[in-house]
Amino acid sequence: MTTQPAPANAVPDRAEQSLRHTLLSPGYLRLLLLCVLLGVPIALACFFFVGLQHELQHWVWTALPEAVGYDDPPWWWPLPALVLAGLILAPIVTRMPGGGGHLPVNGLGGAPVGPRALPGAVLAALATLPLGVVLGPEAPLMAVGSGLALLAVRRAGADADPRASAILATAGSTAAISTILGGPVVAAVLLIEGAGLGGAQLVALLLPCLLASATGALVFTGFGQWTGLKIGALALRDVPPSAAPDAGDFLWGVPTAALIAVLVTLARELGRRTVSWTRQRTAV
Repeated sequence: MTTQPAPANAVPDRAEQSLRHTLLSPGYLRLLLLCVLLGVPIALACFFFVGLQHELQHWVWTALPEAVGYDDPPWWWPLPALVLAGLILAPIVTRMPGGGGHLPVNGLGGAPVGPRALPGAVLAALATLPLGVVLGPEAPLMAVGSGLALLAVRRAGADADPRASAILATAGSTAAISTILGGPVVAAVLLIEGAGLGGAQLVALLLPCLLASATGALVFTGFGQWTGLKIGALALRDVPPSAAPDAGDFLWGVPTAALIAVLVTLARELGRRTVSWTRQRTAV
């Protein structure tokens, strides 16, 4: 008796049926609704976070120099600002849970920031962003989104399923970061790329992220227009004239890209060694 080989499309059909069963299940539909509801408070929290950070930045780099008689910050102004940031940040990183947020050398991957580590991440961001240590609020916003989402899940007593908690944390991070990216698509692609998923898992994660980020972006934009508060925005004062690339651009662009890759690799290795040394010193 011979056995017939399975059709070539049997595995894709089973995967498609499993995905359809997951997307149409009552638990997944409730998860989507929860992502929409979480997008509203996360967007409001991110709005006030970014607004406070912008006001502190304006005070440090505009109002305070003018108060002491400078039209613009002098060349030495960043030096005491960086020293002050280090003095504020040191006890947050070494004493508070979470070490001030995720490690930048690890990129966007890794476990989400939970509720216990959220206060340290927020304080570290407010100590570094206005004083010029780092440039953007993306990582702190992701921490706010994931921390608030996990906090809501735990308050509701629905954190028994680790997969659902992970999806909600990722959706919360996407909703938070979409508030500064102007829409849900870029934020969802950014977060899912960091998650490193594909296939059916990617589709199952994509829908909650898009729903939460769309809600967050809508609330963030409408609330900003309603209150009139400024949150800051990137803008180019002078746009250079457009020009087509030529052979010279490729000749210096390729070795420059290779040099940048080497420098980034060395910086990541130095960052990991610094983190390891800091942890050893803290443990002692």
